[in-house]
Order: sequence, then structure tokens, then C-alpha cells
Amino acid sequence: ILIFFLLFIINLKSQPCYNFHKDQACDIKGILDYKLYGQSKSAMVEAGKTYQYQVVLFGGYDYKLGLCTESGFEPLHFRIINGSEAGSVFYDNKDDEYIETVGFTIERTKKVIFEITLLAKDKEFKDASDARACIGVAIYWQKTPKLGI
Repeated sequence: ILIFFLLFIINLKSQPCYNFHKDQACDIKGILDYKLYGQSKSAMVEAGKTYQYQVVLFGGYDYKLGLCTESGFEPLHFRIINGSEAGSVFYDNKDDEYIETVGFTIERTKKVIFEITLLAKDKEFKDASDARACIGVAIYWQKTPKLGI
């Protein structure tokens, strides 16, 4: 049984996108007091197809979101959609020239959907397996500081 579990753990760590969101490519500058949120994630996605990832963000916290992908698959297009209001988009990085990092505050706990598309504008693909790449969704959070006296 011990050998089985060891082989299982080694297999999990050998998956190509395992902890990609913790890679230096996803590193966000200026997050000294922020902690990595447990719902951060890595995934293998296909260029040109939209990947959706739903998370719960708790009220009373400041968040910084950083997305990254393998070299050559840029830019990343992402939208943050309010999960409880039928597709209400509250951020689209297309408006900011596909920036990969954004910060925001959540006042009340809510479900949100991160909708991510690898645009890979400068890349040509031979087949579907050639069009796949890792993405990282690094979510950092800290308690919103009290304002005023």
C-alpha cells in the first residue's frame, strides 16, 4: 500500500502543469502582506478555447489576481464575471491591453467566474496537442485594512 501511495504522489507531481501558478512567471510584485489563496489553480488549456474557473471570494478582503502561461502563448484574455448575476462582467483585461495582473476589493462574499482564453496571436499550431499550454491562476488575498481614525 505504501508503494502505491508513493507512486501516486510521484505521478501527481509529474503532471505538466502541477503548481504552475506558483512559478516565477506568475509572480506578482508588491504583495508583501498578501497570502496565496487556496483556490489558486493551474490547468492545461487549448489555445483559442475559453476555460472557466469558478471560485468563492470572501467579503472584507483585498485580492490580487495574476495569470500566466507558457512562453509564446501570450496574450491571455481574461474576464471576471459575477457568478450570481447571469454573466455580469465586472472586469475585462482586453480594456487594459491584456494586462495579466489586477487588484480589487470584495465587500460581500460572492461567487465569481474567471473566464480565460489563450489568444496565442503569434503562434501557429500543427495539431491540437501542439496548441495546449499550462496556465496559472494565482490569487492572493489580505484582510481589507480599516480606513480612517
